[in-house]
Amino acid sequence: MISVKKVIKNAGIYGTVQVLQGAIGFFMLRVYTEYLTKNDYGIFSIVTSITGFLGVFYLLGLNGAISKYYYEYEDDEALFKKFIGTIITTILMISLILTIFLFVTHKFILDKFIKGIDFYPYMAIGLLTVGLSTLFPIYQSILQMQHKAKRYAVQQFSVYLVTLLLNIVFIVVIKLGVIGQLLSPFIVSIITFIYAFILFTKFTKWKIDRKIIVRSMKYSMPLVPHSLAGWTSTMADRLILNNLKDPSVVGIYNAGYQYGNIINMVATAVNSSFIPWFFGIMKDSKNDKNQIYRFGTAFILLYSLGALWLSILSPYILKFMVHKSFYSAVDCIPYIAFGYVFNGVYYFFVAGLFYNEAGTKYIFIASTVSAAVNVALNFLLIPKYGIIGASLATLISFALSSVMVLCLSRIINKKDDLKWNYEKIYSIVIIAMIITGIIKKIQLNLIINVCLLLISTIILYLISGLKFKDIVNLKKK
Repeated sequence: MISVKKVIKNAGIYGTVQVLQGAIGFFMLRVYTEYLTKNDYGIFSIVTSITGFLGVFYLLGLNGAISKYYYEYEDDEALFKKFIGTIITTILMISLILTIFLFVTHKFILDKFIKGIDFYPYMAIGLLTVGLSTLFPIYQSILQMQHKAKRYAVQQFSVYLVTLLLNIVFIVVIKLGVIGQLLSPFIVSIITFIYAFILFTKFTKWKIDRKIIVRSMKYSMPLVPHSLAGWTSTMADRLILNNLKDPSVVGIYNAGYQYGNIINMVATAVNSSFIPWFFGIMKDSKNDKNQIYRFGTAFILLYSLGALWLSILSPYILKFMVHKSFYSAVDCIPYIAFGYVFNGVYYFFVAGLFYNEAGTKYIFIASTVSAAVNVALNFLLIPKYGIIGASLATLISFALSSVMVLCLSRIINKKDDLKWNYEKIYSIVIIAMIITGIIKKIQLNLIINVCLLLISTIILYLISGLKFKDIVNLKKK
């Protein structure tokens, strides 16, 4: 079984890539907001929102089946090749059929959801991109299951850099505007598709095994509503903003969202390393589950502190990161940042449901209710509060989702004894939010704010109940 030390190391590698991408992305925000109008930025956000939704149907949750059954097939080479081949062949067939269908029927389906945006060339490029973006993420998922964090990170960062360089050429040099921003990921998707296809030919049997696909579908299909609901909670706000306001408002909101999304980058990196380790621990009842709880509490503290510091320092930093026409984006950052803290809590609480085969049937309950609340709040709050209303809807829906998966996990996973100290975890997050509100309310200068942040960090550490020796011991295991 992989050690906690290895999990933390891998999380550090994933996190480093996320932070590097985020840091470069924020530096490039200044460039993008200089060369792209608010309307351009809004169009890009809306197209990527739609393709994110469609991506759920291209995969049908089968990438989750790979994570679930990987360890069952890895020891039998022939069976493993059959398993991977079945999943990939199925996904390729779905991708081809769905892409053709959407191109033929776009006037009756997609055009209804992209108010003020032409299908050609914007959505057409987006559709081709999502259709070619299925294989590479699956290969990356396999590397995660193999705990090959370094290779994963190198490939992930290489893809990011190529996309970035193409953006600079298309947007800054050739001045193609939003078309250039859409062309970059499209070209990269072609490259990664070919790359992943060649690699898969080495350990894949290109055939669909009926028993494997039926078993995989039974596990993955209940995850489709969950994935759709997840998309709704994170992306529907852009479409609603576009319909109730206009693409320029979406552009401002998306700039602020990217800043608050730093917390999500870290939480996603940690979760990428946590899940394989968690599955390994749960596989053997003799393993000490307390290390899971200490691990989770430590990182929730980290996320909360990150959201606190980001929220307070964002007004100072954003002035250097974006064009002045995007400054109002700062208003939504605290809500987005803490929304993703709750999403980090969700990642830990939902892990037990993903491990339990019966649990996947119930995950969609939490995500669907959360998504419905998110949409309702967006329609209710955006007309009056604009981007603040959209970000507040995100915060509330993510908090609700974390509470619901906790309740479901405690009901379904009784035999696995998943006893999270949820009172302490939520106390850390809520107190961090209260401190953020107080500091922003009194509006002091930068030096005093930094002093208050340092004091707040100590307070939250004490509230967490974590001891330094516990953290050190966690790293050593």
